[in-house]
Amino acid sequence: MNLRTTVLGVAVLLAFVPLARAGDTSATGALNVPANRIVGLWSNLGSVSPCDSGLPPGVVSNVLLFHAGGTVSENAPFPPSGVPNVYGVPGINQRNNGLGTWVYEPSNHTYTVHLRFDWWVNGAYHGYQTVDRLALMSPDGVTFSGPVRSVRYALDGSVIIDLCGDATSTRLP
Repeated sequence: MNLRTTVLGVAVLLAFVPLARAGDTSATGALNVPANRIVGLWSNLGSVSPCDSGLPPGVVSNVLLFHAGGTVSENAPFPPSGVPNVYGVPGINQRNNGLGTWVYEPSNHTYTVHLRFDWWVNGAYHGYQTVDRLALMSPDGVTFSGPVRSVRYALDGSVIIDLCGDATSTRLP
């Protein structure tokens, strides 16, 4: 075997090592199954407005981290100091980051995502908000999108606002 053949063989082998490691459960902890295509970090942009209101939608954004096994963490760019009068709730509104679950439906290749986060107003617990999505991933695994519905609830369980729209998530490196 000559040097050129050896170098070429090593180069080809090294080109496939990262691909093999990407699906290696010892490297990622995630089984190489279709459901786990969602595992990773995603930038999310949504367009929502009060359901059936006819009002123009507003843009919302966050970052989602999908974990193997069906859990998700959400980080929203909401100021820690709060924002006054969110959704008509008087006072300084603050929220935490969301936690949730995801489920893959193999029959139609969709993901169902459920998030929940808490609200405080003027430093007192005020209720929570849920976000529910049904999403279809692109064949290349770079984006997933679909309808979204988010409901903010008061302490007594009454609905403060019911938002509907669409969201698209883009995989981050």
